Amino acid sequence: MFLDYFITLYGLGIYDRVILFDFQNIIGDDYLELISKKFDYKLIFYDDIEKFRYIFETEIKKSKGKYLVILRSDLYLPYDIRCSFYCKNVSYRELFPKLNFYSLENSTIFDLDLLYIAHENLYNRLDSEDETRKFLVQDMFRRENVEEYKDYVICQIKSLLEENNYSNWFKIALLYSKLQYVQYKSGSMDIDSEFVHEIQGKFKEFVLNNYSSLSSYSSYEGPVLINRALDYIIRNSEKFALIVMDGMSILDWLIISEELKGISYKYSLTYALIPTITSISRQSLLSGKLPIELEKPFNLANEKKMFIEKCKNNGYREEEIKYNRGYDIEIQHIDKCVCVIINDIDDLVHSQNQGNLGMYSDVKLLSSNGKLKELINKLYTNGFDVYIASDHGHIETETIGNPIGVGVELETRSKKTLILKDYADCEKMIEEFNLIDYSPYYLPRNFKYLLCQFDKSFGTKGNIILSHGGISIEEVIVPFIKIEGVDV
Repeated sequence: MFLDYFITLYGLGIYDRVILFDFQNIIGDDYLELISKKFDYKLIFYDDIEKFRYIFETEIKKSKGKYLVILRSDLYLPYDIRCSFYCKNVSYRELFPKLNFYSLENSTIFDLDLLYIAHENLYNRLDSEDETRKFLVQDMFRRENVEEYKDYVICQIKSLLEENNYSNWFKIALLYSKLQYVQYKSGSMDIDSEFVHEIQGKFKEFVLNNYSSLSSYSSYEGPVLINRALDYIIRNSEKFALIVMDGMSILDWLIISEELKGISYKYSLTYALIPTITSISRQSLLSGKLPIELEKPFNLANEKKMFIEKCKNNGYREEEIKYNRGYDIEIQHIDKCVCVIINDIDDLVHSQNQGNLGMYSDVKLLSSNGKLKELINKLYTNGFDVYIASDHGHIETETIGNPIGVGVELETRSKKTLILKDYADCEKMIEEFNLIDYSPYYLPRNFKYLLCQFDKSFGTKGNIILSHGGISIEEVIVPFIKIEGVDV
C-alpha cells in the first residue's frame, strides 16, 4: 500500500546509499525499519554532525554496504557527504499532489495507508486549504475508503499472526486499534466478530504460554514490560517528566493525539502487568518492581513513596523529585524527576454507560479541552524530557453475573478479576463462569487469580460495560510515548 508507493516514488532499493530529508517527519520509524529490512540498508538517523562525520570516514567510505540516512532537522550536511549519496526530499507535495500541501503539513495525519487509499480514490484536485482539511476529517473516512483500508489491515494482521512473538503483538495491537478508530470515526464499518475472536484467542494463547518470559527482555530500545519503563527513562534522560494516563488504551491515544498539533513524538508500546488493574500495574510502572516484589501490591498507598525511592536509588536527591496528581503542577528550577498522575480516562471507563462508542465520544471531548497539551508544553519548555505512559487499557464487555461464596476477595475496581485468599475449591465457579485460572506470573503466590474471558465481566447479567483486569489485547498492550518536539 503506502509503503510500496513510497519505495517506488523515491527509488529506494535502486541506490545503495540514500539520504532522505524528512523535515516534516512524514515517514515514521516503523516504515523506515521495514524499508531497512527489505533492502538490507543500515538505518542511520543524522542528528549530530560530528558523530556522522566519524561514521562516514571510518565506515561508510570504505564499505560496500547499503545505507539509508534520515535527516529530520535542518542540520548542515557537508558537500562531500552529499555527493556520496542519492539525496531526496520527502514532501507532502510530491506524495499527495491532489491535496493542498500546506493543510497536510499543519494537520495530524491519522494513517498514511488510509490517506493513500483515499487520495487514490479522489478524482478531483483539492487545491484549497479548506477543501483539504474537510477531506482529512470527513471524506477520507467515506465507506469505500474505510472498507478498502479494513481489508488491507486485516490482511496485515493475519500475516503477523503467523509468527507468535512479543514484537509482532505490538504491531497487531496498533493495527487493530486503528481499525477500531476508523470504525467509530466513520460510523460505516464493522469488524467481523470471528476475526476479533481469532485475534483475542491467539493473544490469550500467547499470554498463557509466553508472558512469563517478557521480564527477561532488555529495555534498551524501549520497555517491553511496564516495570522497566523508569529504567529506560532514567538511562536516556537526566531531567524527565512522566505523565501517567491511568487506563489509557491505544485507541484512546489515537483519539487524544488528534488534538496534539504542533507536538511531535516517538510512539512505542509496552505490556502492562496482569491482572490489568491500577494497583498492580501502576505501582510496577512507578517502582520499577514486579508485583511479587511489592510490599502492598493491591494497594496504591505507597505509590508516591516508591517513585521517590526509585529515583533516589538512581542518584537523584529527594528535593529534586516531584509527584503530582492532576494537570495543575508548579515547576521549580530544582525539579529533575517529575511524575504526574492523570485519572480522567479511567474515571470515564468506570462511569461509561454507552460502551466503546460512548467512550470514543467522551475521550474526544476530553482531549479537546487542551489540558494535556498545555501540560506537555509546560513541562517541555521547562527543559524536561517528557514521556507519556499508561498502566493498562480497557475493553467493552458483557456482564455474566456475580459469583458468591468463594472465600475472601481483595477489593478492586476491576470487574474482570477475582483475587482470592483463603479460597475453597473454585472449580465449580470456574466452570460456571468460564473463567481463566491464571498462573501467578510475577504475582504473590499466596493468592488465586481468576480472570474473565476477553469479552466478559462480572456484574448484573446482560449489561454492556467497560472494564479492565483481564488479558485482552486492548487491556494488556498500552502506549509508551516520548515527546520529541513542541512548537511554541
